[in-house]
Amino acid sequence: MDVVFLFGSLFLLIALSVPVAYCIGISSVFTFIFFSKMNLITIAQAMTTGLDSFPMMAIPFFILAGTIMSTGGVARRLVDVFYDIVGHITGGLAMVTAVTCMFFGAISGSANATTSAIGGIMVPEMTRKGYDRDFSASLIACSGTIGLIIPPSIAFVIYGVTTNTSIGDLFKAGVVPGVLMTIAICVVCHIVAKKKGYTGGERTPLKKLGKDLWEGKWSILSPVIILGGIYSGIFTPTEAAVVSCVYSIFVGAFLHKELTWKGLYMAFKDAMELTGLAMFLLAVATVFSRYLTLAQVPNKMVAAIIGLTSSPVLILLIMNLFLLLVGCVMDNIPATTILAPILLPVAQAAGLNAVQFGVMLTLNLTIGLCTPPYGSDLFIAATISKVKLEDMLHTLWPFLIALFVVLMIVTYIPGVSTLLL
Repeated sequence: MDVVFLFGSLFLLIALSVPVAYCIGISSVFTFIFFSKMNLITIAQAMTTGLDSFPMMAIPFFILAGTIMSTGGVARRLVDVFYDIVGHITGGLAMVTAVTCMFFGAISGSANATTSAIGGIMVPEMTRKGYDRDFSASLIACSGTIGLIIPPSIAFVIYGVTTNTSIGDLFKAGVVPGVLMTIAICVVCHIVAKKKGYTGGERTPLKKLGKDLWEGKWSILSPVIILGGIYSGIFTPTEAAVVSCVYSIFVGAFLHKELTWKGLYMAFKDAMELTGLAMFLLAVATVFSRYLTLAQVPNKMVAAIIGLTSSPVLILLIMNLFLLLVGCVMDNIPATTILAPILLPVAQAAGLNAVQFGVMLTLNLTIGLCTPPYGSDLFIAATISKVKLEDMLHTLWPFLIALFVVLMIVTYIPGVSTLLL
């Protein structure tokens, strides 16, 4: 009865268009009050404890690094370099968007930051080159999701803290799936471009390519420094987030000389707002997850799914479909905090280890960022592109199919996510 009340009240509030963070918090608090002996002080302590983690400090710093680099010239230089390389191919400008999102995601660790930073540059440029705005919006929404899979990923930090899994191993496991997502999106761009007649530009002379590579060297080096430091053991993922902030300020202010005091202020302001939202979501999701643990929901979930079928293939398919549905109505942060402890034992029963499941779960919820009705990347892309959400749907489905294919590869070919471990 208590679990029915918990989930029933949650989905009722979501249906009433109450913000998701409040939905989770209200349903959790009232369930604790009605069905347990915990008082409000204990609930508040649980919220605080959920955020009291050293690895969790990586989240605000990666968010800050992304906002600083958005205003410090890093994104624009990445676009210039990749346009020089692939801009002449049919659909090349669209491919530049996907590849640049991959590299920017390897700096910011955030899907929303990647979508807004790269979309603000690429959508107007694609419009000038004759691309339809609805196609551009769908492309930037789906390309932005690469930022949550390619390391360093904020989503992997949350999953690692929630399930006590090595964040460094999760970062390594996300490299190949992130590259596969980029390739899949580029393939769709090429096919659509041929059909729609989106031609490429002129081939860039080697002299200009060399010039743009030289000007963009500090932007390109950023993920190399961050990830190289993590994988070599020089610093932890949390320390890497701080290094990323310092590096982005240094590059933007002293090397690119585009980061002003006003720009730095706005970057900190945006980062504070995003961090506040993320941390509140995590706090209330921690309370929600704690009640599920007390009610032994993870054990019951394992028994229920295994009771349906003993086939690992079907178990993983059921989990994928469930997570895709969850991603349609809930942000990846609370969904990860709530569902990771529940579904991890099920995944392990189907033969996946914690790292492999972390990539699979995150990829599912990442796809949810560009699926209606909740998809936050969709709203950002629609706003940037100045198109209606419903107008994007007919150009969105090819990208979603491509991402679903990558999801199936990651799910059923474990070597994809364990290749670099």
